[in-house]
Amino acid sequence: MLFLDVQGTLISDKDKSLIAGAKELLKLLNHKNIPYVLITNNTKDLNFLTTLRQKGLEIKDGAYLDPFCVLSSYLKPCRVAAFGAREFIDSLENLGFTLDFETPEALLLASYDDFKFKDFAKMIEMAQNGVKIIAMHETSLYKKDGFLYPGVGSIMAMLKNATNLNYEVVGKPSEAFYKEALRLINLQKSGIKFSDISIISDDFKGDLVKAYALKMRCILVLSGKIKSVENLNSSILSGVYESILEFKKEFECQI
Repeated sequence: MLFLDVQGTLISDKDKSLIAGAKELLKLLNHKNIPYVLITNNTKDLNFLTTLRQKGLEIKDGAYLDPFCVLSSYLKPCRVAAFGAREFIDSLENLGFTLDFETPEALLLASYDDFKFKDFAKMIEMAQNGVKIIAMHETSLYKKDGFLYPGVGSIMAMLKNATNLNYEVVGKPSEAFYKEALRLINLQKSGIKFSDISIISDDFKGDLVKAYALKMRCILVLSGKIKSVENLNSSILSGVYESILEFKKEFECQI
């Protein structure tokens, strides 16, 4: 049973093309009827599942999860102060949320590579005024155009240091997100526990550390933001592969 990260694991951070072996692994899982869920922190495209299928990934129904899927259980459409890329804000509006930076009912934060310090000042002000804060995920770093940017998790750590705020997380690596992924995989085959799951990701801190705490088997691929296990606590890892292709070759021999 597998949880499969998407960015940096199945698709390239550089140009969003399929990484070699991604398409073949999904075909193998489908053919062998092995339960899996694609888990992604996508917060830009409400139709990301369709986009992935158009790229050639044969993702079965009920085997996909992103933060938008979890958000509805935390917050119904209301007035929100949304901070993130234009695509994220557009997606929220399409879901029925209304932008309001003066009297918001909640603050929503997603990844963005052009934040200004005034944005952080506004977030701090809202936190001090008791506005409900929801991080769309807690990724520490993300890669774009060959550069590593601070992710939502890093921004939330900065804000918490400044204000001692409390916040909730709807994406990875929150327990709520992983529990929803577990619920989905149990619809494919009942009785599955976290300890039955192998999670494959390129994000050590953002995905695997919390997954390990939940007793999942953690597998790191070096096709995304991490290129070496040096300086990592590799004792939590059950395997390290250059890419999903090398994992697929070994996995196929084991089943």
